[in-house]
Amino acid sequence: EAFVSTGATGVLAVLFTPTEAAHGFDGSGSSAYSGRTPASKAELKKKYQNRVVADVKDFKALGIAIESGETEGRAWVNFFIDFKRREPDEVGRAYAALADLAGTKETSGCGILLASSFAKPGKPADNLPQVKKYNALINTFDPIKAAGKKGDALKARK
Repeated sequence: EAFVSTGATGVLAVLFTPTEAAHGFDGSGSSAYSGRTPASKAELKKKYQNRVVADVKDFKALGIAIESGETEGRAWVNFFIDFKRREPDEVGRAYAALADLAGTKETSGCGILLASSFAKPGKPADNLPQVKKYNALINTFDPIKAAGKKGDALKARK
């Protein structure tokens, strides 16, 4: 009797326990844009573009510093520092330009997010020209940073 009553109660509890609604696959891929409306996608894309523009401005300032022979200072810090800012800047960047563009261990960079935003839903972004150019661009910053650490502005120019 005890088994029957516990078993019946257990079965009834399972039958009448509310469950979460099932979430079906929407076919839009596993990108940052899946399940978003066109308006929210456009808004995200615009935010990424603004952040990339700010990163490019910092890179131009770094180029001016390198041309004048500097291998340290504000332009280098604004572009290469790896530490998180206390507060995001006016375009929402929580990190310096390179970390914002390329990403960190915790976050994806706005560069790859913007490049991937051109992918069609459900299609991988890896073969997009924008993603290929982004990947080539990201590899150019390591030699510049290394030359700056060594104090070699001439090498940083190349």
